[in-house]
Amino acid sequence: MKRLALPGVVISLLLMMTGCSHFTKRAPLSVDRTTIATIRYKLEQSGMQYRSMKAHAEISVESPQINFSATSKIVLKQNDSLLVQIKAPFGIGAASIFVDKNQFLVYNSFENSLYYGDPQSSTLKKFFPVDIKMEEIFYLFSGIHLLDLQENDSLMIDNNQYLVVVPHKDQTQKYWIDPKKFVVTEFQLIGPRKEKLLGLEYKQFEKKNNIYLPKLIQITQPRRKARLTILYSDRNVNCQLKEEDFRFKVPDHVDRIKL
Repeated sequence: MKRLALPGVVISLLLMMTGCSHFTKRAPLSVDRTTIATIRYKLEQSGMQYRSMKAHAEISVESPQINFSATSKIVLKQNDSLLVQIKAPFGIGAASIFVDKNQFLVYNSFENSLYYGDPQSSTLKKFFPVDIKMEEIFYLFSGIHLLDLQENDSLMIDNNQYLVVVPHKDQTQKYWIDPKKFVVTEFQLIGPRKEKLLGLEYKQFEKKNNIYLPKLIQITQPRRKARLTILYSDRNVNCQLKEEDFRFKVPDHVDRIKL
């Protein structure tokens, strides 16, 4: 019987394993192969699939005024309503925050006070460690961040990701986008002196109902030396929600304070 020399076998196997690698090697990321409009479309297509969520998460706040970490229950209807119930140690209710397009409510069980007001009012920022707008609240808790585009935006490559730069008045918005998952992994708002005013980071993406969602979300505001971190432990995405899912108990004799 004719024998095949061992070195020939080894060489043949190596060729089979590596011989076609140069045909399958991916081309480096380039702005010539896409446009900002295409990137925005793909982000929106993914975002449109996300409708609702019930979840539990660890919420941590770090600032000169307050530092704490607590478990929370979160109910969210995308771009519509949000309820965050924060629990103190031993399961004691500490605070409930509800926001929709018409009002925001903040109940502090330790003070037995219910604050309420217009969600577009500047008073809303008093209840968050960072200065945040209404739409950014839903970005923060959902992890679905879309592009706010202007006529003079630009596209480049940074750290193997797409980077969209959007000048707007005296500020600049920067979006880093994963080229495979097509999700925003980081957002920065840059001031007129090139200082970072606000930062949002989305990390540890996992697939939920065919949607890539970050498990870890962090928002920072360097001026206030403040950081808010959300770490999800479990999430039920695109679940059915009822009106009562957004209700929380308030004592009859609570102090109601209009802002």
